[in-house]
Amino acid sequence: MTTGPIEVRAATLDDAAAIAELLRQLGYPNTPDEVRGRLDAMDTDAGDRAFVACADDAVLGFATVHLIPMIHHDGCVARITAFVVADSARGRGIGTALFAACEAYAASRAAERLEVTSGDQRTGAHAFYIRRGCAREGQRFTKRLDDRRRRL
Repeated sequence: MTTGPIEVRAATLDDAAAIAELLRQLGYPNTPDEVRGRLDAMDTDAGDRAFVACADDAVLGFATVHLIPMIHHDGCVARITAFVVADSARGRGIGTALFAACEAYAASRAAERLEVTSGDQRTGAHAFYIRRGCAREGQRFTKRLDDRRRRL
């Protein structure tokens, strides 16, 4: 168990194995090579950012933020596209520090809002986001295109 201060920093390719394990805990199995490739492909020029939260040199949390330009007015929306804290490290302020880094990044890029989606079954995560000042807004509708992509 780590006891040192929490540091949030930009994720690096060297963090791929730790991030893969965090994603597995969230229910998304990935290999370190898959994660490394996706980190490498992130477009930081367009506003993609990946953060890790560490204590005692151990990666205990991970988040990604993507900026979405708006067409109907100036500005952008910052969307958290991944957010996870290690099962063994929850309740220690790691998620709070990680969320604060995402929020600060969004503010630094003049995003009009920060949004995050979360599966209906993740009630603990919902309470966490509400405690951070998030509110439920609207509905999200999705359509899986995986089958279509495989046929092309």
